[in-house]
Amino acid sequence: MANKTYIEFDGFDEVISRLKKLDGDIKGVTEKALKETYSFITNKADKAIKPHRYSGQTEKSLKRNSEVEWVGSLASVDVGFSISNGGLASIFLMYGTPKMKKDQNLYNAFFGKKTREEVMKMQEEIYYEEIRRIDN
Repeated sequence: MANKTYIEFDGFDEVISRLKKLDGDIKGVTEKALKETYSFITNKADKAIKPHRYSGQTEKSLKRNSEVEWVGSLASVDVGFSISNGGLASIFLMYGTPKMKKDQNLYNAFFGKKTREEVMKMQEEIYYEEIRRIDN
């Protein structure tokens, strides 16, 4: 189940404005933040899928290298499992079936509140790190 992840944190517009005023590398810092986000989520998902190794097919379908994709000024990166390459079971694992409980750890690796908060904090810090670097 591949999903796109974006840059999301409170005050994002103000941070972009500040970077523009400082002539900062907005595209570069955005790509860095998305690559860090991808790595963070993929590592959590990799740990969470380990207990479900039956054939190893679902684990192998976890996107291991994903590139930042730009559509105009909107950037995103794919995270998750490739459904067409053996990742269909990830959907049943994350959401459950009538006969099987969902794996909350696997679900949380992508959609959990703690994961979202950690991602937002990490992204915000990357942007502020760039502002501090330029502003000095």
